[in-house]
Order: sequence, then structure tokens, then C-alpha cells
Amino acid sequence: MLYATGKLTRRLFRPGDSYHPAREGGKIVPVPEEIPSQYRPLLDWYHEEYIRAAAHSPEQDSILALRGLGKEIWADEDPDEYVRRLREGWE
Repeated sequence: MLYATGKLTRRLFRPGDSYHPAREGGKIVPVPEEIPSQYRPLLDWYHEEYIRAAAHSPEQDSILALRGLGKEIWADEDPDEYVRRLREGWE
């Protein structure tokens, strides 16, 4: 039900998050009847607000959304030659 975003950070699981294959079909949210009635509005919030907001965001991870950005700039650049040129002035 929680998703690790770092060594010490967690957030609620969202559809589309990665998970271990052994957890396929596992529980994502509690069954409403299995939790106290005072907490059931939190399940409504999860489904109506939290999941919907995630579905409307272009990417789950803002850093991963940058993947491929500017690749046309480097298309004809040999990485080893680039690093070699950068290091020419070092001493």
C-alpha cells in the first residue's frame, strides 16, 4: 500500500508504480468494511483525488520525464571524444 520513493521516504501506491512480480494481484487499498468507518472518507479521497491527480500528470517522476530531452543536440557526438576534449585543459 506504500511505495518507497527513497531510502527513508514512502508515499501511497499509485497505479503504474513498479512492484515486485510476486505482488501481482496483491492488495493496494484496504477493503472499506475492514477499516473503522471514521477512516472510510480517506479511501474516497484516495480514489477521487489522489489517483485522479496522478492520472492527469504527464509523468510519475519529474526526473524521469527529462529522459531523452535534448538528445538531438548530442546525436552526432562521440561520448569518448567529448570527454577527451573536456580533459585537454586539465593539469
